[in-house]
Amino acid sequence: MLPTCLRLLVPTSILLLAQPLVAADSAVVLMYHRFGEDSEPSTNIRVEQLEAQLKHLREGGYTVVPLSDLVEALNGGGSLPPRAVVITVDDAYRSVYDVAFPRFKASGLPFTVFVATDPVDQGLPDYMTWDQMREMAAGGAAYANHGASHDSLIERRAGEDDAVWLARVRADVEQGWRRLSEELDPLPGVFAYPYGEYDSPVAKMIRDMGYLAFGQQSGAVGPGSDGRALPRFPMAEAFGGLSEFRTKVASLPLPVVAVEPWDPVVWTTQPRIEVILGDAEAKLSDLACYVSGQGAVEVEWLTPAKRFSVGPSKPFDEGRHRVNCTAPRDDGRYVWFSHPWIIRHIKDRRHADHHDRR
Repeated sequence: MLPTCLRLLVPTSILLLAQPLVAADSAVVLMYHRFGEDSEPSTNIRVEQLEAQLKHLREGGYTVVPLSDLVEALNGGGSLPPRAVVITVDDAYRSVYDVAFPRFKASGLPFTVFVATDPVDQGLPDYMTWDQMREMAAGGAAYANHGASHDSLIERRAGEDDAVWLARVRADVEQGWRRLSEELDPLPGVFAYPYGEYDSPVAKMIRDMGYLAFGQQSGAVGPGSDGRALPRFPMAEAFGGLSEFRTKVASLPLPVVAVEPWDPVVWTTQPRIEVILGDAEAKLSDLACYVSGQGAVEVEWLTPAKRFSVGPSKPFDEGRHRVNCTAPRDDGRYVWFSHPWIIRHIKDRRHADHHDRR
């Protein structure tokens, strides 16, 4: 048995993510941040939007399941009901307790908060307290690791080489798990990247630590989903309307076998990816892809219904971007795939070349 100090550092249920994800049904994972905080529209969902969404989940034939059920299914230990939905919330803002929790509890809906532990420990007024989170745990809330500092994991500090950078990131993730374990009974083996940002070295490290990781790119989760960066649908004011919500929550995963290049961090302003597909029950001839800030872009089929290439039609600015690809099914639902890009300007060609060789 591991000594107590090591049990705090290592999730108690290790997922063998180097193995393919095994049979499970699909689920849509929703990601929220703030509730009823109109001064923060980019991460906030308005109260009336939330209430309409919860009403649709209750009345639309969906089953909201705990995140632990999805983890178990992806890890080969169970199956999911049709139209399964998982509710997640990032960061542990105070409005989760004040606004969301009473509504989730009244609807009997389980949810998981990915907690950034440093702001909670610092007592920042915008965040929940540990006592409030313990109260929510008795009412259906679960908790999982979001790291300690909420710093971007892909950002190197001045003078850091790869070894120092990754050691610091690992320590931050371990500290987040340690504090959660000291205060709560968190869900092991699950991690959410701060800001949804990751690259290949970070994703490998998180996987090797035994975590199933979630990003912030859109899409449903299924048996073939890549456990290094599982998709979630971000919920915020600009895209929290009921019509859009109905489409997203009914979506299914596009069966993606491989993406090349997979790493979202790139040193070009017009990146492209090639996507290889498995068998899909969808009208792939109607596959449409949309790039953030640019709308619909051309899809180049390299092998009909099996392999396509897509990229932006115009150069990106530095920062986060993504492409969303969807195709309709005969039953009116859509299969969905999203890939993030994090554009870096070439300020250090040596570092860019080193990263590309990964």
